[in-house]
Amino acid sequence: MSPPSSSISSFDERAARRRGWVTIAWVALWLAILDVGVNVAFAYPNDPKNLHPSKLALYFDYGRSMEGRLRRITRSHREFTAPITLAGWYDPLVAVERPAKPGATEVTIYGMSHAVRLADALQATPTKFQARSVGAPGATTNWSYGAFLRDPDRRHSKVAVLAIMSSTLPMILSPSPMDWNTSFAMPYTADRFIETAGGLRQIKPPYESFPEYVSTFNDPPAWTQALEQFARTDPFYDSFLFRASWLDNSTLVRLIRRAWAQRRDREWRNRALTAQSHDRKSEPVRIANAIVIDFARRARAEGIVPVIYIIDSFGYGDQLTRALCSTLAREQIPYVSTSQHIDPKTPTNYLPDGHFTDANDRKLAATLAQVMDRELAKTAIGR
Repeated sequence: MSPPSSSISSFDERAARRRGWVTIAWVALWLAILDVGVNVAFAYPNDPKNLHPSKLALYFDYGRSMEGRLRRITRSHREFTAPITLAGWYDPLVAVERPAKPGATEVTIYGMSHAVRLADALQATPTKFQARSVGAPGATTNWSYGAFLRDPDRRHSKVAVLAIMSSTLPMILSPSPMDWNTSFAMPYTADRFIETAGGLRQIKPPYESFPEYVSTFNDPPAWTQALEQFARTDPFYDSFLFRASWLDNSTLVRLIRRAWAQRRDREWRNRALTAQSHDRKSEPVRIANAIVIDFARRARAEGIVPVIYIIDSFGYGDQLTRALCSTLAREQIPYVSTSQHIDPKTPTNYLPDGHFTDANDRKLAATLAQVMDRELAKTAIGR
């Protein structure tokens, strides 16, 4: 048998290489067609007031840069901007007052929607407590503590309740949900707290109100300066996820960006707290304990009874309670831990959106009332 001709072998290699490039070109062409087709078929509405885009439009838009999403929903006038851009600002700090109960004791609850639902349930419960709430959508505990510090009417309340939740514990390091919440564009800001030799240090955000945000956002040098502060102080700030570019127009890039954000969040959660364990040395756990201590000491110095509301999210077990329990015991800080009353492993204890069922909120409100009764009685005896 004669050996294969080298000229024939070389021809085959060139033909194979050419077929490979043709295949790549066809794949690229069809990806481009699909990319454009998805943008046309599932276009996200440009109207900031449109709060109900289709599920597929919402899905394919999730990975748009945060800056790009803010540009789409932000208007200078409050009447025309998206409602979400008006929520959660420190200035003015919005407190929800509920119908007065004659002779009732006022309680203020600071936190996210779970905290607001607890206040609603407490108000509806036949107790002597009058519920007031100060909240922001998806608020992390650094925001809530900053709200407590700024609340000019906090001394009117006998009890202050600070909420903390396991699923957003790592984000306690972030001064804005813009940097970590890739599902919803929320431009409000929060304090960043860090540990120092002299105790907990508060770093205020670059702006604290909607007018300041709009002014900064529309002023490129000021906006760049604000983003530089976020980059220095927020471990969740990622320019690939945040800054707008022409790549926002690509469906494929948005999907990749979304996947990258979810990977980042999963890594942060695994470092700090999971359903099986928590790391007491991680910064989120250390800052959470430091905020709890600082909050309790400041409240007591003003004659307010502090209570910590620990929300063990579905699937997280009781690890957040475990992460805080030694601090709470040492400082004798009263608390309500949801996992001690509601099994965090049972899906039916939660609504589809992750909140507790109404019946469970009522159960937690009744427990909170018992804790407050006990602590206020101690305070009365101590006088």
